Amino acid sequence: MQLKKNLNSVTAFAPASCANVAVGFDILGFAIDAVGDYVSLTLRNDNQIVIEKIESKDELPLDPKKNVVAAVIQKACDELNISQGFSIHLRKSIALSSGMGGSAASAVAAIVAFNQFLLKPLTPADLIRYALYGEEIACGHAHADNVVPCLLGGLTLTRSIDPLDVIQLPVPKCFYVIVHPHLRVETKLARAVIKSELPLKEYVQQSANLASFIVSLYENNISLLQKSLTDVLIEPQRSSLVSGFYEVKAAALKAGALGVSFSGSGPSLFAFAATQQNAIEVGNTMQIAFANEKIASDIYVDQISKNGARIYPAWV
Repeated sequence: MQLKKNLNSVTAFAPASCANVAVGFDILGFAIDAVGDYVSLTLRNDNQIVIEKIESKDELPLDPKKNVVAAVIQKACDELNISQGFSIHLRKSIALSSGMGGSAASAVAAIVAFNQFLLKPLTPADLIRYALYGEEIACGHAHADNVVPCLLGGLTLTRSIDPLDVIQLPVPKCFYVIVHPHLRVETKLARAVIKSELPLKEYVQQSANLASFIVSLYENNISLLQKSLTDVLIEPQRSSLVSGFYEVKAAALKAGALGVSFSGSGPSLFAFAATQQNAIEVGNTMQIAFANEKIASDIYVDQISKNGARIYPAWV
């Protein structure tokens, strides 16, 4: 694989993401363009993959074998027979173990930046495959519900990973609220609390909710969307991982939220609201409810963006 000439440095941005979207465990996700990770790659004169700098509130490994960004680039270089070295600068704006797709964003930003150097760019399917490798390193499971919307933008449904089959769903004409409490929930722990067997009655109800949610998107039916956003399978099993979860959810629904649940494996929560003003009110209400539990939090309010990971002309 050949590299482009006269290109020395590239910076990529990858947005955060909300996985599951209440009713689509491991298959649904949407991009949170209000926050994300940046990866800058600069050519080196040797063949080494070196992490030069990490800007993050959390401590991250500099060891290339343990860092998602370096591991993804190294795997791509190995498989594509590229001997070029790269220096890595990571600016991580997504908190670790926040339920906002932090590891996915780092992996996606890395492979998107790397792809810009290639004379023959990788396909979206290949980019996803490399990013999934990063996810597996980070949390032991190559789930695509964060990686896919992070890379492609919008609201996505991953029907299959092998072979890859992704459906871009219509974006609902409403606003999302993401509230990130200053807690950490490790993905491995959040998955460990889920039972391996589920009651048939609840599975049927969840399937009906998922189906009607998707119908609501194609029909632009906010009323149906509101009735569909109820997670009867996963949410009850994970609620104990976040103090005051049901109090925060109740406060959001009382403030007019169309639906509330975990963003990914938590502790962040997402909600949908019909208008921007109502979304702000819902977010403030959720933040107050967390404060009542003596938990500080951050709020992000926006519409779902169709923009996924992308190249920046210079370091931001």
